Amino acid sequence: MKFGYMPDTHGGPYDQPMPDRERAAAFAEHLIAEAVATEEAGFDGAFVPERHARTETMWPDPLMALMAMAMRTSRIQLGTCVLQPAYYNPTHLAEQAALVDVASRGRLVLGVGSGYHEGYFRHFGEPYERRLGRFRESVRFLRRAWEGERFDWDGEHWQMQDVLVNPAPYRPGGPPMWFAGTTETAVRRAAREGDGLVLLGFYDPLPERRRIVDLYRSEARKAGRKPVVAQLLDGFVADTFEAARDTFGHLWVDEIAYYLKWGMIGWSEEIRSMADVTFENLQQYMVVGAPQDAAATIARFRDEMDLGDDDWVILRSRLPQGPSYEETLGSIHRLGTEVRPLLA
Repeated sequence: MKFGYMPDTHGGPYDQPMPDRERAAAFAEHLIAEAVATEEAGFDGAFVPERHARTETMWPDPLMALMAMAMRTSRIQLGTCVLQPAYYNPTHLAEQAALVDVASRGRLVLGVGSGYHEGYFRHFGEPYERRLGRFRESVRFLRRAWEGERFDWDGEHWQMQDVLVNPAPYRPGGPPMWFAGTTETAVRRAAREGDGLVLLGFYDPLPERRRIVDLYRSEARKAGRKPVVAQLLDGFVADTFEAARDTFGHLWVDEIAYYLKWGMIGWSEEIRSMADVTFENLQQYMVVGAPQDAAATIARFRDEMDLGDDDWVILRSRLPQGPSYEETLGSIHRLGTEVRPLLA
């Protein structure tokens, strides 16, 4: 199993005042420092999300972040987790992704999704109701553009002439594209058309995650594609369980409550109301504790989801409300140098 880390593009609490230029510049430096720390700690990859038009999101362009990380790292995979192609001009996106892949010498992984946040589409002036068709056409366009030949494109959503993406990606055929999926339809699409499946963290029971993974693997093999699963998990590692719980536990509880409040995730049999959103109920889905505690939690996910050598666990230690930059770098170091060897 491979280990990734997510340097999150949130740079402060939800709905914070607009950051001044010095704070924004300091966050930009820290985001890249997290990627450098990820490589130094022995991780296999660094993955950044995409968010826009929010005061807490202080680095909205994921490919620009990956380009900066490519300049400061030499080994780790660099990925979006995930980017939404439906509000991009596909020629611009093909050029940007190809250039990151060239600059990193073939280390780009393009995680993509159809998009769930209507506000992002309004921000770019693109139609939210047509996001799925635009997403699928964009994926087809990217693969065609990365062949390194000049071509015309007459699609349902875009028409382009005399397209030539130069330089072509460093990796022949372009970077792998992982699809985010939460529904069975999306999972089947990832199996047929994608190079991997990205699963969110939150609190889906492990038997349900295993069912989704088994469905994805079966459908991918039918389509003649090699299945790759990437599971996102949030957590924090300290010297003791109590220190990790007190630093991170309440932050993740608040994060889940925020997502539930705005309808971005749904209720479950276990989490039926806000009264159920407690550390005690959510602890089993967090990687929280001393290194031995964290390793045991990751091992449980690995074993119950049957994650293999080509699959990924992607961890995140910094949420909008914290921890501090210094505490986050400490967690990255422990995850890579103390937790990862326990799972080798």
